Amino acid sequence: MATLETLDGRMNATEAAIAEINATLGVYAVSLDTLLLILCGCLIMTMQAGFALLEVGSVKVANVHAILLNNVMDVCVGTAGYFFFGYAVAFGETTNGYMGTVHFGLSHLESDDALTWVFFQYSFAATATAIVSGAMVGRASYHGYLIYSFVITGFVYPTVVHWTWSGSGWLNSDLYDLAYQDFAGSGVVHACGGTAALMGAIVLGRRKLAKDVEEHAISESAPALVTLGFFILMVGFFAFNGSSQGAMSSDGDAGAVARAVMNTGLACASGGLATILFERLVHKKINDYYVLCIVVNGCLGGTVAVCASANVVTTYGALLTGFSGAIIHCLWSISLHKFTSIEDPVDATAVHLAPGIWGVILCPFMDKENGIFYCGYAGQYDAWRQLGVNVAGLVAIIAYTAVITFFIFTVLDKAKLLRSHQEKLEHEAAVRLHEEELRQQHGSGHGFFHDVFHGHGQAEEPVPTKSVSSVFADASADPSETEVVFRSQEASVIRDSVV
Repeated sequence: MATLETLDGRMNATEAAIAEINATLGVYAVSLDTLLLILCGCLIMTMQAGFALLEVGSVKVANVHAILLNNVMDVCVGTAGYFFFGYAVAFGETTNGYMGTVHFGLSHLESDDALTWVFFQYSFAATATAIVSGAMVGRASYHGYLIYSFVITGFVYPTVVHWTWSGSGWLNSDLYDLAYQDFAGSGVVHACGGTAALMGAIVLGRRKLAKDVEEHAISESAPALVTLGFFILMVGFFAFNGSSQGAMSSDGDAGAVARAVMNTGLACASGGLATILFERLVHKKINDYYVLCIVVNGCLGGTVAVCASANVVTTYGALLTGFSGAIIHCLWSISLHKFTSIEDPVDATAVHLAPGIWGVILCPFMDKENGIFYCGYAGQYDAWRQLGVNVAGLVAIIAYTAVITFFIFTVLDKAKLLRSHQEKLEHEAAVRLHEEELRQQHGSGHGFFHDVFHGHGQAEEPVPTKSVSSVFADASADPSETEVVFRSQEASVIRDSVV
């Protein structure tokens, strides 16, 4: 009997020890997941620095202060927007799958552990908002930027997240038996942010004055800033795509993270190679600075395209996805500048919107387990249905974002809160100069034959003058100097600069 009691005691002690070990392992698992999300969230936030450096190196010196202020405001306003509304809209409980309705102001969270997920998702929201600033760089006032940044971070982007990533949204839940596939946000983050950027560029329109690239317009450090910004962004992208697994403690998590990170690097590399081949062989650009900027954007475009499928695509599939995403970026960039009146100074829509759309569409083809190219005859129905769900999700995301952000930008523009002071001055200067040109033509009574007989139609030696934009960029320019430059512009120069 004593022996049985001893055995029972040892059994109980063993069970207690096992329970304690399991509890400790559970704590370690939660801690490991928390470390992954917080560390990667911090790295994702460094993408703000990458965006800032890339944009500073791609535009005129006069816009540098506006870019840097906008990126700082992304953090400040984005934090407030996501704190008060964003997280609740994105991950709060819902009844219709459209948007969350609890946790406003981060109230009634289950525990402090939930703050890890809040911070991680906030870093994604800040990235989506930063995309918008690139297409409107130097042209939007900081008042307007504060307003639309708050709305995008607090409502627009979180609503899209609720549809797709919350687990209870209509695009990815049992509510309508849909499963939108977008691992790291080709559609959720990049297509959403790129669409908002496109709407901002459309409302602003093309600049009234041509922005000549003069010797003093781009600083000597610009190529270095572009390159440094690119590498910072790539570090952020590795964290962005790898951490989208959301955990590291379960079986298969580590492999998914490793595949996502490796595929991100491969897509970036193939995107850069595709872009430089396209520019040298097809577009035939020979300006080294331009080639640097476009290749950097091509690398980023390839990376954006692979976000949707980074965890399920093969390594060769990642190369193909990045290569094709970069080509899509190049075609979009050329078409936007050549065939439309939309001005996108840093190609934000070409880098994020076009490859983002392509990545979501390509994902159901490239999935190594269930994709159209891999699933065999038996799985074709499900694979093609997945493509239909992804396309429907894209249409919903783009349409919703376009309508809301176009309305916001239009209201801000009508209220004279959207355009920066410099932008307003340049618009007024262009209109005034053009009207003066028309008055001179009608008042002189001279026409084509007068110009021919008096030799005015002959080519003259061009007189180097400062552009209107450079005068505004020069802080030392006084009003009298500005007026002299305005009056010194020839009619032909004005005609060429007015769009």
